Amino acid sequence: MFSRVSRYQYNSQPFQAQSALRRLIVSTLAALLTVLTPLQAALAENLTGQLQFAEGTYKINVGDILSVNIYNQPDLSGSSILVRSDGNASFNGVGELQVAGKTIREAAELLESQVRELVREPKITLTVSESKPPTVYLAGAVMRPGVLQAGSNSSASTGNADSETKSSGTSGNTGSRMDFRLSSVLAAAGGVKLSADLANVTITRDGDLYKTVNLWGMLKQGDTNADIMLQNGDSVYIPELPDQALDDATYRLLLTSAIGPKTFPIRIIGEVKQPGVYELNGTTPYLNSAIAKGGGFNVGANRKVVALRRFSSEDKFSTLFIDPNKHDFILRPNDVIYVSELKAYQAGRFAENASKILSPLTSSANAFFGLAVLGRSFGK
Repeated sequence: MFSRVSRYQYNSQPFQAQSALRRLIVSTLAALLTVLTPLQAALAENLTGQLQFAEGTYKINVGDILSVNIYNQPDLSGSSILVRSDGNASFNGVGELQVAGKTIREAAELLESQVRELVREPKITLTVSESKPPTVYLAGAVMRPGVLQAGSNSSASTGNADSETKSSGTSGNTGSRMDFRLSSVLAAAGGVKLSADLANVTITRDGDLYKTVNLWGMLKQGDTNADIMLQNGDSVYIPELPDQALDDATYRLLLTSAIGPKTFPIRIIGEVKQPGVYELNGTTPYLNSAIAKGGGFNVGANRKVVALRRFSSEDKFSTLFIDPNKHDFILRPNDVIYVSELKAYQAGRFAENASKILSPLTSSANAFFGLAVLGRSFGK
């Protein structure tokens, strides 16, 4: 009996160890699920948002060319169907349907409801084979305000009324419909001005205020909720602040973002090889970059102290004195850089010029002195 108990106790130890290991694994998996569930939800929400745009939010525009294929019904199928200026399109066997402003799914469902009167359980494929580029209007503190159109090689289609897909094109320099987000549109317009009030960007849709968004959250915290998908005909207005009130950190953040200005103007004068007005790259907004734009220092330039005049408004400015060797100062639009001449070089240049002016007199005096010496010699 004792030996059986011993064997039982001895043999039970591996099972106890395995049981403890199982409990550890289960508890670890539970902890991981607790952490991963919010991440999965966030990823799912983001993916759902992308799919919703890809599948359901593209709206047919005036000028689009549609193609319709109804399975086993060639007489009802058709291509090169123009969406006319009144928003209607003419379909074989059905006639006029108002499709402009509808998503592809909505248009397919409308067409299916009409075709059902002719065909039992029709299988319809509706395709936008050619499309007019969507247009948005930009105003306010944008580098290039006005009308902006997306690339024109986009296409959209639906297999039937229950499904819808959309592919994207990349022609043009403004991106395709699939990338018609607010940030992409602003970047395509050259970015926003540094005086832009990004906390109060308004979007007007169908003549009414659609949304007011704050883009600082996107730039500072990476919150993409404000980076909404625009639609054809939307108007975007960015107010302009009276003064450049951004601190240096926020200013740098805006410059390095996708919606920051690509370039901004500065002026450099004085002792550089090529003074003038230059467009400074927004990714390298530094004093030494501006000096390099001007061809670098002249030989007699004061390289230790550079004067910078900065305008906070049209009639208000301040003057700073900077050592570019110690501080590669961050510049702002319309800064004026003045490189003075080194005082020692000025003194040397004055002495050189003075010697050139006095040299004829000096030569005459030496000649007169020489003649006087010769005269005294012959007199002896």
